[in-house]
Amino acid sequence: MAKTALRTILLGCAAALGLAASRPALADKAHPVIGFTVYDMSSFIALGKSGAQTVADANGAKLLWGSAHMDVNTQISQIQQFINQKVDAIVIAAVNSSTLGPQVEAAKAAGIPVIITNLTVSDAVMKNAVSYVGPDDVKAGENEAIHVMDAIGHKGGVVVLQGPLGQSGEIDRTKGIKNILAKNPDVKLLAIQPANWKRTEAYSVAQDFLSRYGSQISAFIPENDDMAIGAIQALREKGLAGKIPVVGTDGIKDGMRAVRAGTELETNLQDALLELGMAMQVAIDQVQGRQVPKLAMFIMPQITKDNVGHYYDQMYVHPDKFTQDLPALIKKNLAAGTYADQ
Repeated sequence: MAKTALRTILLGCAAALGLAASRPALADKAHPVIGFTVYDMSSFIALGKSGAQTVADANGAKLLWGSAHMDVNTQISQIQQFINQKVDAIVIAAVNSSTLGPQVEAAKAAGIPVIITNLTVSDAVMKNAVSYVGPDDVKAGENEAIHVMDAIGHKGGVVVLQGPLGQSGEIDRTKGIKNILAKNPDVKLLAIQPANWKRTEAYSVAQDFLSRYGSQISAFIPENDDMAIGAIQALREKGLAGKIPVVGTDGIKDGMRAVRAGTELETNLQDALLELGMAMQVAIDQVQGRQVPKLAMFIMPQITKDNVGHYYDQMYVHPDKFTQDLPALIKKNLAAGTYADQ
């Protein structure tokens, strides 16, 4: 499988970390139309949509939204529709990291800038895109595994629930997890299986793991919070919730509640409002001739029981204030280069 563009950018020449060339601002771009296609409407993406809409409204832009429901052909069709509609920019959270090369090239040929968000894509796709706005998923996977290793005393057996195979989030989080497992020879990887970011699938996979491996399982390492919640439900039915460590990533509401309750050991805050909202702002800035970062990398804050209160209050107790302040926060972070600050 091709390396993700994220790795290429990080290891490539210094110019790749610079700013994408700006274009002259055009008078008819005061109210740009932005096409936004996402892989599916997970809890994370549903929250992120409201962030993208908030930023669009603050800039007088129009958001055209499409979910591919995990179907590559649907996403290809959505991108082509955006090109046919002559939107001003396209933002993509890809179903698969190695597809969409011809579609992104076609958008570029039509003079439509493409911003990649949430999940990295292959070099063949990224070479025709303007910017990547999203997380360091390798680091998130490492954070998950480190917390688990500490919790189980660096010995025992673990099971991993993956995202959809071929998505960069799955590829990179799995890589991060395996990086840490390689440093812990007394921890055995009992099983690793996709549950596709979904609670219901994770619940079924976790039930199967518990049936097959029973007391050999020292911890669960789901690669996102939705799958962590599914695993916790399976554990709860066995009277094991809170007794066998479970970790996650994204910092969705139910994930933070689980951290607060002690059934989820740790999550990594990938703030959907901030991330997808920033992708929208980058698209608007590019259309209107402002400079944009080639790489807007989010280093996710680690959330444990010690600090979950701060982030939970910010995002879920007083969400109206956070949403109201979001456009200004995004512009501040883009100017400072501290993309994940909140």
